[in-house]
Amino acid sequence: MKVVREVISRHPGPWKIAFQDPNTPAVAFWRRVATEIAGDAWTEERRPVPKRPDVPPDVWISFTTA
Repeated sequence: MKVVREVISRHPGPWKIAFQDPNTPAVAFWRRVATEIAGDAWTEERRPVPKRPDVPPDVWISFTTA
């Protein structure tokens, strides 16, 4: 988590991070990161994987840093 906070702090602005819903550790990790960095000011949406209608959609977390 420390490394992620460090990288994000060096690159302020909008962030969009994708992961897959079945990857439960990733789901928990990225939601925790978004909450620690942006509080309640983050969103999550599911988007189809381009050219892969046969796979589940990706989950995208979006937030902005100062």
